[in-house]
Amino acid sequence: MLTNTNPKFSLPRVKRVQLHAFSLYSLEPNIGLPLSNGVTCLAGANGIGKSTFLSTINFALTGVVPEPTREFKSASAYLQKAREYTSTFFDGRINELDRDAAAISIEFTIKDRHYALKRSLFEIDTIASLRITQAEVVIFESTDSTTGHNDERYRQDVSEAIGLNSFEQFVLLQHFLFTFDESRHLIFWDQQVSSALLYICFGGDPQDAAKADHLNREMEKAGSRGRNLQYQASTLDKRITQLESSVETDDEATADVETATEHYRSLNEALTNNIEAAERVEADASDAELKVMEASSAVVSVRGAYTRAFDEFMSGATSADKHPFIASTISECKCPICAAEGPSIAQAIRSKINADVCPLCTSALQPPASMNSERTQALAELDRSLAERKRVLDAAVATKARLNAELAIRRDQVRAAQEAINSFESQNRDALARIRGKLALLEGPLAATLNALKTARNEQLTQRQEAYAERDRHRDDLKVLQRSLERKYLEAESTFVPMFKRLAKRFLGIDLDITLASSAPTGLHLEIELRGSSRRMQTQLSESQRFFIDIALRMALAQYVSDPGSLATLFIDTPEGSLDIAYEDRAGQMFAEFVSSGHPMIMTANINSSKLLTSLAQACGGELMQIVQMTNWTELSDVQRGAEGLFRTAFDEIGQALLFGRADPPAAGV
Repeated sequence: MLTNTNPKFSLPRVKRVQLHAFSLYSLEPNIGLPLSNGVTCLAGANGIGKSTFLSTINFALTGVVPEPTREFKSASAYLQKAREYTSTFFDGRINELDRDAAAISIEFTIKDRHYALKRSLFEIDTIASLRITQAEVVIFESTDSTTGHNDERYRQDVSEAIGLNSFEQFVLLQHFLFTFDESRHLIFWDQQVSSALLYICFGGDPQDAAKADHLNREMEKAGSRGRNLQYQASTLDKRITQLESSVETDDEATADVETATEHYRSLNEALTNNIEAAERVEADASDAELKVMEASSAVVSVRGAYTRAFDEFMSGATSADKHPFIASTISECKCPICAAEGPSIAQAIRSKINADVCPLCTSALQPPASMNSERTQALAELDRSLAERKRVLDAAVATKARLNAELAIRRDQVRAAQEAINSFESQNRDALARIRGKLALLEGPLAATLNALKTARNEQLTQRQEAYAERDRHRDDLKVLQRSLERKYLEAESTFVPMFKRLAKRFLGIDLDITLASSAPTGLHLEIELRGSSRRMQTQLSESQRFFIDIALRMALAQYVSDPGSLATLFIDTPEGSLDIAYEDRAGQMFAEFVSSGHPMIMTANINSSKLLTSLAQACGGELMQIVQMTNWTELSDVQRGAEGLFRTAFDEIGQALLFGRADPPAAGV
């Protein structure tokens, strides 16, 4: 008799996000965003930073940003690759002067446990502050703890609270299952990811998922080792053939340097990588140098304008009789034009000034107070402009200094790699010279060399068989887990598959099915059937069908694995771009059904002609959807500013749909 082994995980529910010194959002660098029930949609224009916002929330939750290629060999290997990607993700998004202050704070719950943490954007494997409470009782407070220990405690606590075997499993779920971002990585068509998720979602025991992950990794290692040994044995065969065919020409004899060849290849690869890295940094440093020159030129230009304005102010801007030319004429009672002398000259000048007339050209004079106010205002504006340009110059200088320091390190690495190659080549040439010298004098060493090569080849073949035997043992152990997983999936099929079919039908309007399939080397994975035909290749479906069927799978898995007291949140990035007009309303209905089941959704969308947001707003209403206008977060381009009226019209239309949308979203199965 089948029993229910459905694993239920308590999954994070984000309550609030706070950014600190997030320069990308120039108008709102310290934006705070509370998240409500249902859909939180961040809507805006192209290039405004919507995808970055979702990636930053994922960074807050998992400590890494989702790696775009989503190359998956194992949960731990993926986490390491994502860590490397994260190390440079925020470069260029954050101003150089804001690097130290740039951070994200997040508050979320896992069932009745509340987490509040803050991460610096440029520090990996650390948490600046962490507070964990349960039923208003403080479980952990990071007051006297190091940032590294905070991160370790967080990973352990979150894994246990969710019910997983490791934090790597949480990263796998969050990045591959609960996040559909701009990389458009599809679970249905990635058999390795599909297999890994099956063990977590249907295996019943997270330890089985970890064991399957380990067996897959060890099986791949053993298989790779066997292939390498086969290659080495084949190379030895070629060496043997070469020596046997050159018995009468000693100069053509070569040494057995297979291991050395592999080492030499790795040395050259390291040199190439270091040179490429140095060239990238050098290019960035050159760009930084240009920016310093541009910023310095701007400072000099504004400073010159300021000096000229200040000199003008000090040279008689207060009143006409204070002008040096006029003042000397009055004082000397002598006209500098015609050389006439006498008190009448001073009296004539003063009478014109008192009549607010220029004593030289008889033009009307502005009141001194007005002239002084205008020049004071001009000086103030120039002062503000000078301060802003100096700030830009300081940032450019800081960037240049950082990149120059990094360039020095990269160049040292290039020199070290080149020295290692030079040393290797010198030692290898000496060894080859000695071997050739012996072969030129004796026949015996040639036979000994051939015997040694044959012995080495046979050893390689033996080791190859051992490696393949080890691979097969891991495969047999994995098959035991696979058979167990098949049974557990069959138990879950009657619950899970209808969830998926209902959501997918909301979008497609037709019935499809989902099946458990098996293939080497990944083992079990999920496939879909549309109108009775298995769709194993992505090209067998349209782009919009692929994307939204995959989203339906994520929604169904999220519903299936979630503990009722702590439902999973889906992160979806600009899904409307792949839709044609016929499917926009259906996509909105599918999203609405998911959130009506109690699951939150954080999504982004472009403000365009797509009706997905309007349809979703009508289905959810204001109670289950909020719109965040990201167009207010940063400065728009000239083209976008010219279309602000269109943005307002689109937001108004969505607002009306929220206001008059249905109070009750579509019920499941309707």
